[in-house]
Amino acid sequence: MTALRALLAQLRSGEVSPAELIEETAQRVDALPPELNPLVSVDFDRALAQPTAGPLSGLPIALKDLEPAAGLPTTYGAAFVDPETRADGSLAARLRAAGAVIWGKSTTPAFGHKDVTDSLVSGVTRNPLDPARTPGGSSGGAAVLVATGVSVVAHGTDAAGSVRMPAALCGLAGFKPSFGRLPRVPSPDLWAARGHHGFLARSVDDLRIITGAVAGGDPRDPIGPSDLVWDEPPPRRRRGRVAFVESLFGQRLDHGVAEVLRKVGDRLSNAGVPLESPEVCWDSPIEWANMWHAANDLHHFGDAYRRTPELFSPSHAAIIEAGAEVTVADLFRVQENRSALHLRATEFFEDYDFILTPTLPLPAWRHDDDHPAINGEPVALGPGGRWADVLLANLTGWPAISIPCGVTDGLPVGLQVIAPWRADGPCLGFASQLEEILGG
Repeated sequence: MTALRALLAQLRSGEVSPAELIEETAQRVDALPPELNPLVSVDFDRALAQPTAGPLSGLPIALKDLEPAAGLPTTYGAAFVDPETRADGSLAARLRAAGAVIWGKSTTPAFGHKDVTDSLVSGVTRNPLDPARTPGGSSGGAAVLVATGVSVVAHGTDAAGSVRMPAALCGLAGFKPSFGRLPRVPSPDLWAARGHHGFLARSVDDLRIITGAVAGGDPRDPIGPSDLVWDEPPPRRRRGRVAFVESLFGQRLDHGVAEVLRKVGDRLSNAGVPLESPEVCWDSPIEWANMWHAANDLHHFGDAYRRTPELFSPSHAAIIEAGAEVTVADLFRVQENRSALHLRATEFFEDYDFILTPTLPLPAWRHDDDHPAINGEPVALGPGGRWADVLLANLTGWPAISIPCGVTDGLPVGLQVIAPWRADGPCLGFASQLEEILGG
């Protein structure tokens, strides 16, 4: 029985009470090595007073510091944001309605803008497997909470791999559902539909439980599925083929990660998984995806940056400044390129049930290294250097999950499973099969 399933069974039977779990969680937080730094704020007294009726009755959970939660400060990892929060965001509200107990906020870089976690409010978050290294970002605090055993499951958000990357670097499972399965309201642009809620846990089964308890359409979300059922059966026509590729966009791999991937392919093939290695020569989305990101951040943060540039990290400032170079024509080109990529990827899925890739091309790097090397060559800060392949599922809105698949130099490597639009259930089901094979 997985950790979350067992814990919920204990809560239902009365073997353990919600208050006892909150007290145990507080003790685990107190016992954390300070340098790991996964939390922005906690309020265990308020947590003890929360009602706990529903399928997650009594489950303690922390929210990433990008999701508003009434009574807890929401700083977005940025020093200039008003910390007063009076209303829940859509995910916080659903968790409370399901009986979960929200007790704190986990760390994120400012507005989740990068793949390491160094909040301007609370400082650097470090990887518990090696505190000299990053747990990834931008849901780094959430990954640390699960990896250290403080929580059996934690909330994250994912606009460009921010759930899957920390999962990979910390040896966890991390799931990003289809657009709208976990509606994200409030949002300044409901139509852009690149950001997702998601969860991190130690097993796929735990991700299925937590997601299923809070998934469903929201009339305020114009893009998400309108039905209340997220776990559809597999498609009628199964191709019986799985694409297994080193990279969708030609990203080079660390030699150690490539060796892990080779062994994974052997184990899955020997277990009867119908792997194929098609040649994929898709144009990289990095240039135009970064263009959209920069223009978006200029629009939202440009005025504040001009008034108080000292409150912005250099990496975020560079993104905002790049946004000033983006034209209206560029933004239309972004949308056209995104549509073309979606159609090409959809056509690819006419022949395959799933795509497998390494989640990241390298294991965890030093938390203070903006340009870690892959095979001796430093890589760029941002998706072009470290996280091209995770971006596909955000640009298409398809479900994707990272699961542990091996280690290199003592550090975990993640395997990404991408499934077609709305095939959340099949994605989790296949990932569970792979988890059993690779964990055996």
